[in-house]
Amino acid sequence: MEPVLYKITLWTFFSGMIAHFASLYPKEGDKKSRILIGLGVTLIAAGFASVTVAIIIRWVAQGRVPISSSYEYLSVLTWCVAVLYFFVMYKLRSLFIGACLSPALFLSIVFAGLYPMRLEMTLVPALQSYWLKIHVSMTIVGEAVFALAFVAGILYLVKNVRWNEISRGVKARSFNLLLVSLAVGLAGILGLHAAGVVLLELSGLNLFVGALGGALMVALPVYVLLWRKLVNGNTGGFGGLIFALTVLAMMISGMGLASVQDRSRTRLEGLSHDIQALDQIAHEAERNGGTLEAPALLAFINGRKQGLATVIELEQLQAERKHSLTAQEAAEVLRGSDLATQLQFPLSLGEIREQRQTLQLEVDHIQAMAEFSGVPVSFQHLQGLRSGLIQEYRQVFSSDLIPQHESSEAIFMGYMLLFAIPIFAIFYLLARKMQDKIPELEVLDSLAYRTVSLGFPIFTFGALIAGAIWAHYAWGKWWSNDPKEMGSLIVWLTFLIYLHSRYVRRWSGNQAAVAAILGFLFAMLSFVGNSVLGGLHAYG
Repeated sequence: MEPVLYKITLWTFFSGMIAHFASLYPKEGDKKSRILIGLGVTLIAAGFASVTVAIIIRWVAQGRVPISSSYEYLSVLTWCVAVLYFFVMYKLRSLFIGACLSPALFLSIVFAGLYPMRLEMTLVPALQSYWLKIHVSMTIVGEAVFALAFVAGILYLVKNVRWNEISRGVKARSFNLLLVSLAVGLAGILGLHAAGVVLLELSGLNLFVGALGGALMVALPVYVLLWRKLVNGNTGGFGGLIFALTVLAMMISGMGLASVQDRSRTRLEGLSHDIQALDQIAHEAERNGGTLEAPALLAFINGRKQGLATVIELEQLQAERKHSLTAQEAAEVLRGSDLATQLQFPLSLGEIREQRQTLQLEVDHIQAMAEFSGVPVSFQHLQGLRSGLIQEYRQVFSSDLIPQHESSEAIFMGYMLLFAIPIFAIFYLLARKMQDKIPELEVLDSLAYRTVSLGFPIFTFGALIAGAIWAHYAWGKWWSNDPKEMGSLIVWLTFLIYLHSRYVRRWSGNQAAVAAILGFLFAMLSFVGNSVLGGLHAYG
C-alpha cells in the first residue's frame, strides 16, 4: 500500500509543480492562469492527502510517531513543507512564492524515496524514549521553516538584479572567470593524475568526468574569492543571481542524479546480499548430504535469529550502562553464543549497532532466498540460482552510470556539473522574464527574517538542547562529535550569525539572503553527511 501512496504523492507533486510553473506565463488574473493555479493547488492537495495517509498508516502499524528512519524523517518534513505551502497560498496570498515552494515538495519526496521504506516494528534501545518525539519533531519543523526562508532568499537574489545596469563586460567577465577557474582546476587534476596521485583507477570518459568533478571543487572557492576583484564595475546584483541559480541547478542536478544512482546501488547491494545468503544455504545443504530439508533450514535460520537477539540484548545492556561494554559485562549475554569469539572488546554502541544491522540484513536475505529456492532444495539447484544472480549483478553493474570505486564521489560531482549546466541556462533565461512576477524585495526580506526568527528557537531547542539531553540519557554523554551533531551546530551558528547581523543592521539585502540560503543548504548537507559518513545518528 505504501509504495502506491508514495508514487501518488510523487506524481501529484510533480504535476502540481508543472501546473504552477505553467500558470506563471499568462498574465496574472487571466482565465488560463486561474485555471492552472486551481489545478496546481488541487494536485498539491491530493499529494498532501496521500502523504498524510501514508504517515498515518505507518503510525498505526508501528504504534508510534513515524520519525525514526530517514524515509520517515523526510516524509514528515515533506508534510510540514506542504503545510507551509498552504499557509503561503491562503494566508499570505502569495501565489508566486507558493509556486516556488512546489519544487521543494517534489524534491523532498524524491529525496525520501532514496531511503528504504521498511517498517521498524521494534526501535533500537537508544530510540525508545519520549525525547525522540521532542527532538526529531521539533528539528523537522525548524528545518521546514528554514526551507521557506531558503525560497525567499533565492527569490530575493533573482528579484534584486538590475538588468539595465549590468554591462556586457560584467556578464562576460563573470562567465569567463568561471570557465577559466574550471579549466585551471581540470588541468591541475589531470596533471595530478599523470603524476600518479589521484584518480589512478580511471580512464576514458570516467577519467574526464572524475577530473571535472575534482575541478569543480577547486573552481568554486577560486571563483568566489576572485569574483569581486576581477568582475569590477556596476554589477547590478548579478553576482547574487549567479549564486542563487547555481545553488538551484546543483541541488536539482544532484538530487536527480542521486535518485537514479541510488536505485542502481540498492539493487546491487540487494543482489550481493542475496548471493551471500544463497552461499550460506548451499553450505548447509552440503553439510546435510547435498539436500536441505525444511527442518534443517528452519534450524539454520533460527540460529541466525538467535544471534540477532543476542546482539539486541547487548544493545539494551549498553543503553543501561551508557559506556562501551567490557568482556566481563557482556559475558552473561554471550554465554553459549558463537558471537563471543567474534566480537572485540570493549564494545562501543556504534560497533554493536553495526553488528546488529549486519545480522538483520543476513536474516532477512536468508529468509527471502529460502522462499525463492523452496524446500527441499539440492546443492546443485542452489548453485544454478547463484549463477543466475551473479549474471544479473554483472548486468546491473555494467549499466551503472557511476562505477563503484574510490573515485565515485569525483565522478558523481562531474556528472552533477554536466547536468547542472543546462538547468542553470534555463533558469538564467527565465530569470528576467519572471522578475516582474516575484513579490517586492521588502516582502521577501521580511518573510525570510520572520521565518528564520520563528524557526531558530524551535531548531535550537529541538536539535541542540533536546538532542543533548537525549544523548546524555541514551549514550551517557552530552556531545559525541557525531557528523549529525556537528552539522546541526554549523546550521545553528549560521542562523545565529544571520539573526545577530540583521539585529545590529550589519547585513541586509543580498548578504542576508545568501546567509538564509546557506543555512538551509548546511541543514541538507548535514542530513546527507549523516547518511554517508554514518555515526551514531545513522539509523535509517
